[in-house]
Amino acid sequence: MPDAARIKIVGPHANNSASDVPEPGTGGDLRSAEQLIRDERRRMVRERWMHLLLLGFALSVIVHVAIMLRLAVLQAPESGSPGSPEVAVSLQELPPQIEVSPDVDLPDPTPAAVGPISTEVDPLPNLSTEIASNDPTQDSIGTIEAPGIGAIVGPGGAGSGIGVGSGKGGGTSFFGVGGRGTRFAYIVDISGSMEEDGRIVTAMSELKRSISALPDYAEFFVILYSDGPVLPEWQESWQRASRGNVARMRRWIDDQRTRGGTVPMGAIELVFRLPIPPDVVFFLTDGLIPGNAVVAFQDCIARARSETVVHTIGFSSEAGREPLIQIAKNHRGVFRFVPSRPRPRGEQQ
Repeated sequence: MPDAARIKIVGPHANNSASDVPEPGTGGDLRSAEQLIRDERRRMVRERWMHLLLLGFALSVIVHVAIMLRLAVLQAPESGSPGSPEVAVSLQELPPQIEVSPDVDLPDPTPAAVGPISTEVDPLPNLSTEIASNDPTQDSIGTIEAPGIGAIVGPGGAGSGIGVGSGKGGGTSFFGVGGRGTRFAYIVDISGSMEEDGRIVTAMSELKRSISALPDYAEFFVILYSDGPVLPEWQESWQRASRGNVARMRRWIDDQRTRGGTVPMGAIELVFRLPIPPDVVFFLTDGLIPGNAVVAFQDCIARARSETVVHTIGFSSEAGREPLIQIAKNHRGVFRFVPSRPRPRGEQQ
């Protein structure tokens, strides 16, 4: 081995005094120096690990404290602590409720009637005004008679009449007799005798005019009769008085012809089999009706438990005058006799 060299220990704890340095020439000099180096390295490693542990512990404490502070801030509003900030919540005011008016003119939901809709105005009925009395309650030809309970009698004479009905809904008139309500039924005679003097033309013209005058929210039901009831196949219940339905009914009325005798009981019963009874019934005949027609009206209205008003019109013939007056009296309606005059030869069909 070469001559022993002096080894100088460098470090904060190094002690390089002369007593620590082995004397040259001893056998354990080199081993002692190596042992010192190893011991110093172990000490430095231990110190490094201790520093790392302390640093990790410090970081862990900081992280946990931050988490705890964060949770405390999040839970502070719910706990209701005095230091919690107040949060103001404002609700937007709702718009005022929209009121729907029942008088709004809504579009007609019914399908359009096939063919063009006629806009022509029917001529006035062929009524005799020369023999009409100015007193609407006078028992004479051409006057309104037997006003029922609650009848509203207006001035008599040509172009006037009286109105009786339920007092609700819309209104229309038939041969000068007015009614108010929502549902209007027409029971009209088309027996063979209606062919005389053009009675059928006048009656059908007035019928078309009356349903055309109904407001579109009202409903109607048309049934003709001779030996039995006659009505459109498509009219299964009440028809709303829309333009399409009115035009369709007018075309059907134009196709009707006189026939048979005067038996109205079946037509009366059909009207009161409808899901809702009518508010107003207009009943017209030109001849003697069976006596059980009076009972038929009483029984049907009693079964329906309705307050239906029945107006009766004696057309051109006084044969059925008494039963018609009785029906009107029983059901708060009015009776009116409507004379007709022979149509000029050139107007006869």
